[in-house]
Amino acid sequence: MTIYSTPHGLFFPFVDGTAPAGETYGGGRYIDVEQLDEDLFRVDFNRAYHPYCVHNPRYDCPIPPAENRVTVPIRAGERL
Repeated sequence: MTIYSTPHGLFFPFVDGTAPAGETYGGGRYIDVEQLDEDLFRVDFNRAYHPYCVHNPRYDCPIPPAENRVTVPIRAGERL
């Protein structure tokens, strides 16, 4: 799993089995990650949201890396 650091905090881009089924955006969803300790993070899939490029084609969105892709559908968070 790859978690990215931004000026606004940490985020986790991912693609799951709901994307090919058309339940969520095909390019993936994001989760803002809470760091609890030096090596401990909270990743709450209930807080998954679509990237800005879903709502406005003028935005470019990072593509989740291969290690953040799963075939299992995660039916939590924002969906289409």
